Amino acid sequence: MAAEREGARGGETFARQYRLGSNRNYRYVYRRGKAHPSRNLVLIYLKGRDLKIGFSVSGKVGNAVTRNRIRRCLREDVRRLRARMKCGRYVFIARACIVEEAHAAVTKELVRLLERAKLLKETP
Repeated sequence: MAAEREGARGGETFARQYRLGSNRNYRYVYRRGKAHPSRNLVLIYLKGRDLKIGFSVSGKVGNAVTRNRIRRCLREDVRRLRARMKCGRYVFIARACIVEEAHAAVTKELVRLLERAKLLKETP
C-alpha cells in the first residue's frame, strides 16, 4: 500500500532519505554546526556527504496544531528547494514570531536565508 502511495505522488513527498531522523542526529548538528539566524528562522548547517534535513518548532510557538502547520509549511518549502541545496545536514528552527507571518513571507525568508548562508547551488 505504501508503494502505491509513493508511486501516485511521485517526487512530491519529503522522502525518508532526506530526514535527519533521531534526536542524536539533531544534537550532533546543534553541537558542531554553524548557525545562520534570521527574523523568524534559525538555520544550523553542518557539511556532509548527503542531504539530511530536520525541523524544530518549540512548544513556545503555539499549540500543537500551529506547530504542525508551521512544520508542514517549512517542509513543503524545503522540498521544493531540495534540488538546489548543497549537501550537508540542515536544521531549521522556527522562532515564536513566525506565527504572525504569512506562508509566502516565510518562504521568501527561507530562500534569502539559504542564499545568505551560500548554501544554494549556483545555476549556470
